Amino acid sequence: MHLEQREHWVLLALFLVSLTGALVFWTDGPPWAWWAGRAGVGTFFGLVAWWAVTGFSGYEHRTGLRIVRRPGAPRKSLARALLALTGVIVGLACMYYGLRSAPVVIATALCAAAALVLLVFRRFAVFASLSIVGIAIGVAALIVVQSVATGFQHEFERRVLGVYAHINVTRAFGIQEYRRFEAYLRTVDGVVGASPFVYYAMALAPQSSASDDRELRRASVLVKGIEPSTASEVIDLDAHLDAGGGPDVEISALTSDIELQPMPDRPDGKLPEVIARTPDPRGEGWYGPALARWRSLPDTVEYGHGRKTDWDGDDGDPWPDDDPQAARAAVSDEVLPTMFVGVTLARELELELDDVVTLVDPGAGFDHTEVPEYRRYRIAGIFRAGFQEYDSRLVYVHIHELQWFKYRGKDIVSGVDLRLADPYDAPRVEAVLRGTIGDDEYSILEWQKLNANLFQSIRTQKTILTIILSLVSAVAGFNVLAALWTMVVRRTAEIAILMSMGATESGVARIFQFSGMTLGAVGSIAGVAFGLVLCALVEFYGYTLDPEVYFIERLPVELSVAQIGAVLALTMGISFVATIPPALRAAKLRPVEGLRYE
Repeated sequence: MHLEQREHWVLLALFLVSLTGALVFWTDGPPWAWWAGRAGVGTFFGLVAWWAVTGFSGYEHRTGLRIVRRPGAPRKSLARALLALTGVIVGLACMYYGLRSAPVVIATALCAAAALVLLVFRRFAVFASLSIVGIAIGVAALIVVQSVATGFQHEFERRVLGVYAHINVTRAFGIQEYRRFEAYLRTVDGVVGASPFVYYAMALAPQSSASDDRELRRASVLVKGIEPSTASEVIDLDAHLDAGGGPDVEISALTSDIELQPMPDRPDGKLPEVIARTPDPRGEGWYGPALARWRSLPDTVEYGHGRKTDWDGDDGDPWPDDDPQAARAAVSDEVLPTMFVGVTLARELELELDDVVTLVDPGAGFDHTEVPEYRRYRIAGIFRAGFQEYDSRLVYVHIHELQWFKYRGKDIVSGVDLRLADPYDAPRVEAVLRGTIGDDEYSILEWQKLNANLFQSIRTQKTILTIILSLVSAVAGFNVLAALWTMVVRRTAEIAILMSMGATESGVARIFQFSGMTLGAVGSIAGVAFGLVLCALVEFYGYTLDPEVYFIERLPVELSVAQIGAVLALTMGISFVATIPPALRAAKLRPVEGLRYE
């Protein structure tokens, strides 16, 4: 602008400094970027404060409001707007109390749009009203999309964290000194729970109870062995069992009668220093008595003995076809270990509580020297994690059962799960563990890296949608620019009179800047209100999704004050930029040129 010379150069310098505020998004940058970014942000807010003080200190704001306001408004428009607002309130109340249908949603949304248009056109001139409505639509679209995308992201995170721990520490060949690991990990700052686990891919089939010609049902599953006494510290299995819809079941319902072969800890020289310094919770000299006790047990409880039941055929087939009813009766009185399955898997295999299934370990026969190992289980609970992938392929058993399968009856685990007080503190805790345990022999993964591809795809989609819908606000900004430019041309004489009466170039420029920012502010506030109504409608309606495609059953909506603030800041920034060309045009005008033809 043609401001006073000193003011022009000072503001230009401050504006250039404010551009460094973008460095705050450079999270991995050097220290100087951290300071420069914050200095830029502070300068930007200083410029905004200067503009607000100077714009409201004199005639600029009053003159600017005269440009965009409507001189008079009929009372009918207010009555119609109030009627439309009543329709919005009634529609939201109906949705809240259970009347959830598409016609109610559409009618409520139309009432909200009508109320917005009527209120705006009642207070502002036609050109200003069109600009405000355009800005409001852009803001509402951004808020709805951001809320849905945030809901997707956080819903995925909640469901992933309900099944997976915040951090897991694993070793390729298993951890036999896992009790010392667990004792140390509980002492790490930020850790509030720890539990050992074993993962193993297996095959599952229900015990056949139908005719001979019925096709055998089976599924490939990922089995997780958990320790019932500590598993609730790291996963939300209790809540998932409650959501399964069956009778109340606790994690303690997982049982096993297997006696594991005790394993000595590796020499301290082969362990991380922090683990070597951690005493074994079982005390000194525990191994000898434990091994002697295990060796005194009958052979039937050791691995390799007593795994086949009386009803097995001569060929070792775990699913006999000759007399399935007799097979079912043979195990009806047998005390079997228990298992939890997901609701989708139970539906696919037609499983119910107390049904008997067989787990088969295909890995036992890879060398072709023995038949695959298998073991029967009773369904003790059906869980619903709310994530299609988990509900259809995840199975829980007692940790001893998977130690029997995967580690041939030895007391070894795959790793230790950790839960933190703050899930987003996982990168810091992971860094601490890498410094103490090391990452050469052990794998330390926090939950965001464990599901990095999933979360990255969600963030990418959210960013792309935000950028695309920001174009709506950009188009509305061009509407503001065109409207103000037209007003500058039409009001050339008034501008010339103001300048001949002593108005400065900067004061004239601020008149049109204030007009444009008024349109942006009113449009942003109206857009936030309209967007909140749309978000409430989406939330109350509960739009259903295909869980096999989207992994979740309903369209989630989650409002964020920070994101709404970011949308407002973006819109006001676009509005401010749109006011610059008309303000420059008005500031360049000379009184003589404006009054030449008057």
